[in-house]
Amino acid sequence: MRRLAACALASIGVLMLGSCGGDDDGRPDGERHAHTLVQLDGIGNAPEGADGGSTDDGVVDFTEPVSLHVRSGQIESAEVISADGTELTGSVADDGHTWTSERRPDPGQNYELTITASDHFGRSHTLSDEFTVAEVPEGDRLTLSMQPSNESVVGVGAPIVIRFDQSVTEREAVEREMHVSSNPQVVGSWHWVNDSEAHFRPKDYWPAGTAVAVDLELNGVQAGDGLWGGRSYHLKFDVGEERIAEVDADEYDMSMNVDGETQETWDTSLGEPDFATRNGTYVILEKFEERNMTSCSANITCDEDDPEYYDVDTDWAVRLSYSGTFVHSAPWSEGDQGEDNVSHGCINLNESNAETFYEMARYGDVVTVENSTRGPDDLVERGDPGMVDWNQSWDEYVAGSALGEEITTDEL
Repeated sequence: MRRLAACALASIGVLMLGSCGGDDDGRPDGERHAHTLVQLDGIGNAPEGADGGSTDDGVVDFTEPVSLHVRSGQIESAEVISADGTELTGSVADDGHTWTSERRPDPGQNYELTITASDHFGRSHTLSDEFTVAEVPEGDRLTLSMQPSNESVVGVGAPIVIRFDQSVTEREAVEREMHVSSNPQVVGSWHWVNDSEAHFRPKDYWPAGTAVAVDLELNGVQAGDGLWGGRSYHLKFDVGEERIAEVDADEYDMSMNVDGETQETWDTSLGEPDFATRNGTYVILEKFEERNMTSCSANITCDEDDPEYYDVDTDWAVRLSYSGTFVHSAPWSEGDQGEDNVSHGCINLNESNAETFYEMARYGDVVTVENSTRGPDDLVERGDPGMVDWNQSWDEYVAGSALGEEITTDEL
């Protein structure tokens, strides 16, 4: 712990203790200070544009640890407790006059402090005070969204997805405060798709029935230059039964397996050779009762005179990738389902089977495709949420962690 001298800092926490008994100069008690003077000055340096920095109003900054300095006394103990009961721990410097917290205080938090210090004669004095920490200014605050939704039931392949609204350059500091708990515990890893998106998945599929909690303790964490976490985030979800749909491009069929047993097998049609459906393991992302699909939005062609142009309304559309891979009803291809691959990359079912699959589908359920002629590498490289999590080796996935190591989830 670095030592902070009160006279060397432009802005520190200062606590001055006046003795209550006789002094070295022999003056009687009545001629000495018969009271304790407490003064809390500014703490640390706030990021540009932050309010605070002066303790004239009892507000301190959040960018540096809290330092308290006692004059005319030696600190015996210091207790700094937040309004929510969390202790801000610290240590006393070798000179005995300065206490410094081990970490930065939480932005927006109120703290009460109690210090016990001894005077020149060895007598103990207890001093109390309080201070408020400035909140992270809105323009400097890290914000984010989380998936899956809170209290939801998900499939066994469901990744935990954190999408930040700003670019995170201090990935290690942020990842260190992203905690996953589960019952049963599993081995897993975080994986940064880019500077603003991090995923977590277990090494193998979540066991059916697993309870999971995610706690992002980001309040006060520096995420980048002038970018700070301003709060904590929490969610819980449960893993439902194992649902894995297996699609075979050679057999033109789709088998629906629940907890290891095949419940349904349906005729299907996948992408024709020029638009082959990618092999690999997909996770279901979202679903729509009705969905308009166009060749323009699929980046195939926007030219209405092109023979590959299409603009169709589909029912029971289940999204497997952001690139535009869906399972959906396709009455126009029912004659080819079970016989040939004629789509532009989607997995076609008849109306009844598509509705059945739609009703079963939920975020994180798994769909695998085999025996097609195109692989998943381009979508993995682009970080497509439907394919990036389960189409890399485990070593490759762990290498995407800022901390570079797999973890075992905390006990829930």
